[in-house]
Amino acid sequence: MVSCTAYKRSSNESSIVILGTIHSDAEKINSDSIYSVLSRFKPDIILLEVEQQVFEKANTLKKDFDGRDSNEIQAVLTYQQQHPHVEIKPAELEGRNSYRKYLGIYSEAGFVFKKIDELQNQGKLSRQEHADYSLLDKYWIVTEEIARQDLKTINSVQSDRIVDSLMFYQYIKTKEIVNNHDEFKNYKLISSREKGDTITFREYYNKWADFEGSFRNDAIAKNVLRYYKEHPTKKIILLTGFKHRFYVKKYLARQGVITSEYYK
Repeated sequence: MVSCTAYKRSSNESSIVILGTIHSDAEKINSDSIYSVLSRFKPDIILLEVEQQVFEKANTLKKDFDGRDSNEIQAVLTYQQQHPHVEIKPAELEGRNSYRKYLGIYSEAGFVFKKIDELQNQGKLSRQEHADYSLLDKYWIVTEEIARQDLKTINSVQSDRIVDSLMFYQYIKTKEIVNNHDEFKNYKLISSREKGDTITFREYYNKWADFEGSFRNDAIAKNVLRYYKEHPTKKIILLTGFKHRFYVKKYLARQGVITSEYYK
């Protein structure tokens, strides 16, 4: 059995844990393993990667919202049955999809990566660009392997560092490649706005990378910080996709908030 970190709190200090998860069933990560963490940590407040709109009322999730079958939600519902006084709160960026629509982007950017693959195969990337893009592939493969492991592994310091590197090459170095090649300003697609506007691949990727790489993560982290300040003596746990975990931890650390690690 994995041991827990001891949580020592003063009367005005909260314990806050950022638990990275996998939304859908994996071989070793499911609602049961997440429930086990909740049962041992015994949080006063559970923060979820969902918006306020999925709540019927305070601490009560709607019965038919999209995503209710995720590992985190099922674990929380089971835990709530045993601990009805636990508070459940949303930590996601409110209006996430509305923001995407406003920016003209969707949730993915696979077509941009496909175009970079073409340029790489044609030898059109510089030596540095080729190296950076190859590192993105490397970190992506390793991160996918991490996702097949258990909760302890995906919440380790080593995994945090790998995910942080992946985010750097995906959102920063790849953006540099897109901005360095005219192909990405010549190709266009229909934006997500209802008007049917077009947006270039370059414009799209810059907006997509900024939104997914920082704006959304900042919003989640700010929500966690707000709850932390509002409930200074409570034990708080954020359940979030593990690729968000390290970003949120770093953001809180910059604000002087040091998170506790559930796993040693």
